[in-house]
Amino acid sequence: MIYRYAISLNCLVFLLLAGWSVPAQAELPPETRWADPSSVRLDVEFPGNGYHATWDLFRCDCGDLLVRSELSVPGEVEKGETLLVEGRVILSRGFGEQQEELGASLDAPALMMQLALRLLERASPAGPSAISASSDVDVEDEINPIHLDSGGAEGSFIAPWSVNGTILPVGDTQRRFDLQFRFSTGNPGEDLAGSMRLSGLAEYADTQFPLGPSSALEGWQASWRDKADPAVGTEKSASTLEELRMGIRASD
Repeated sequence: MIYRYAISLNCLVFLLLAGWSVPAQAELPPETRWADPSSVRLDVEFPGNGYHATWDLFRCDCGDLLVRSELSVPGEVEKGETLLVEGRVILSRGFGEQQEELGASLDAPALMMQLALRLLERASPAGPSAISASSDVDVEDEINPIHLDSGGAEGSFIAPWSVNGTILPVGDTQRRFDLQFRFSTGNPGEDLAGSMRLSGLAEYADTQFPLGPSSALEGWQASWRDKADPAVGTEKSASTLEELRMGIRASD
């Protein structure tokens, strides 16, 4: 159920690698966009009976992306980490018995991050710098669907849909949001039958990446995005994260 709305890894890569720039200023410049954070904590309560996910996402200046996940269903919790290196290999650890299924995919956080950013953009088109006090969110759209496209897969929330909640500043560079998203299921007479809650805290100042270049690769499992990548197998001879990065670059 958690992955019912998942799209693909490419969505997250597009949002977090290609589209993100990290402002170094103590205060947010007016051109800062919602898609510009260096790190985000995102909580999502999915439709259903107790399905919930928490993701902590960190972007490295080197281009890598780390996602720390906690996925919950009634009576069961799975925790793990997923690291995208050079946009080509996914390293993962944790997730218990679901390692093979959950560790090789960034689909769910990809979709949820894209959806959260789309809703924030609609709620406050001027961007996070325009939020100087607690701001109410109240948006309804009876015409325009929300299209989520990763390049490898796509999905949509059809109109009508609505989002309500709040956005507020936390210091100069953080923005907290709590959004209730209601959407159509497409069934006759059930315009806004679906609902999910997206809340979190986005940091727009530069932050230190949790994993340094000397971080050991022991305990991580590798899954290559392209099985024919010339760098496949590089992880077997690399003992640190930086050695893996160098090995991947050397394979080109």
